[in-house]
Amino acid sequence: MPPLVSGPLPKIGAGLRMLRDPTDFFYSARAEHGDTYAVDCFGYRLLCVFSPEGVKNLWAVPEEQASKGLADYALLRHKVPDELFAGRRTRPHDLFRSDDTASYLANLERALDDQIEEMGRQGSAELFALTRRIGHRLGLASWGGVVGECAKYLDRLIPALDRLDAADSFVHPHHGLWAMVTRKSAARRAIRELDKVFGEVIEAREREGLDPDDLFARICASWSDVEGDARKQGIARDIVLIHMGSMSNLFAALAWTLVHLLERPEIQERARHDSDLLDRVTFETIRLRQRSIVLRQCLQPTELADEKTVYRASPGVFLTTMMSVTNTTALPDLDGFDPGHFHGPRFKRVEELPAKELVTTFGHGRHACPAQVFSIAAIRRTVERLLGHYTFTRKFRDPQPLRRQLGGVARADRPCRVDYRLR
Repeated sequence: MPPLVSGPLPKIGAGLRMLRDPTDFFYSARAEHGDTYAVDCFGYRLLCVFSPEGVKNLWAVPEEQASKGLADYALLRHKVPDELFAGRRTRPHDLFRSDDTASYLANLERALDDQIEEMGRQGSAELFALTRRIGHRLGLASWGGVVGECAKYLDRLIPALDRLDAADSFVHPHHGLWAMVTRKSAARRAIRELDKVFGEVIEAREREGLDPDDLFARICASWSDVEGDARKQGIARDIVLIHMGSMSNLFAALAWTLVHLLERPEIQERARHDSDLLDRVTFETIRLRQRSIVLRQCLQPTELADEKTVYRASPGVFLTTMMSVTNTTALPDLDGFDPGHFHGPRFKRVEELPAKELVTTFGHGRHACPAQVFSIAAIRRTVERLLGHYTFTRKFRDPQPLRRQLGGVARADRPCRVDYRLR
C-alpha cells in the first residue's frame, strides 16, 4: 500500500481539497508523499503515479485491463444522463479518418465566413466565447447537418448544447454534485430540446437530398434500419455525443493560442506569415495549458510498477496521473511559454526525458487523440483568418488556468476581452 491521502469523512476523503485546485492538490501531495501515492475521494480510490516508470507503465496498461474510456465515462455521467450514451452507433473516432480532413476544413472556411460576417467591421468580444461559437459552427456544419437553409437552427442548438456540456464535468467538477442532487434535470431538458431541433434538421436535410459522402449523411445511414421518431432520436444523440467529445477542448486551445499571440506582438506578427511557427505556438499552448487528468479504471486485478515497487490494484481502482503536473516539471524551464520547445508536433527535448509520456499534448499510443491533425489545422486556419482580417487590441491582463478544472485544456480564470477592427 502506498501512502494514502484521505480525510476525516469516509465518503468524502480528500475530495473537497482536490476540487479546490486539482493541479495544486496533486503537486502538493507529490511533494509530501513522493511520486506514488493513493487518494480517497468521494468513494473512489486513485493510485497516483508521477515518476517516469510509473507514468510510462500507466499509459501502457492494456485497455481491456484498465479502461480509459470507462474512467472518462465515470466522470461524465455525474452530469450527463446515461440515456445519452445508450445505443450510440457513431462515435468521435469514427469520423476522423485522414480523408475527412478536407471536408472539415471546407466547413471551417464556411464557418469563419459566417463568423466574420457576424462580427462586422469592428467591435469587442470575449475570446473564449468567440472561439466557442466558432467551434459550434464548425462541428454542427461538419456532422450536424447545420448548413445552408438549416443554418437558421444554430441559435436554437447552441444554448441547449451549452447547458448539456459534458466537458463541464471536467471544467467545473463541483457542478457534478449539483447535477446529482437535481437528478440531472437541466441536462435532460437540454436533451429533449436537442432531440426536437435535430429532428427538424433531419427532416429538412432529407427533403433536400443527402450527399452520401457527407459526414451527416453517414450518421443518418447508420440508422437506416430504424424508423420514425426512434430513428431521428438515435441520429440526434449520435450527433450530440460526437459534438461534445470533439469540440470540448478545441475552442479552448484556440482561445489560448490567440491569448499567447496577443500577449506577444513580435511573435504574433511573425506567426501571421509563418504557419510552422503558428503550429509550434499551438502545440506549446496545449502543453502549457493542459489540465487533463489521466484515469484508467481497473476492470481486473492490475499490476503497476514504478522504479521501486510493483503495486497491485483491485477492480474499481483508478490508475491516475495529472498532465498539468508533469508537463511543467519533467525538465527544467518547462513552466513558461516557449514555442521553441516544438518542431511541428514533436517535442524537441524528448531525448532529455526519462520517459516520453511525461510531456503530453494529444495523448500517447492507442489513446492518442484521433483528431490531432484536424485540430491543429483548424486552429492554424482560424488564427490566420482572424489575425489577417482584424487588428485586435488586448483588454485583458495575465489570464491563468481556471483553478478548479480537472480535465481537458484549461479555461481562463477571467474574461479575455478584446477590441477588434478591420485591417
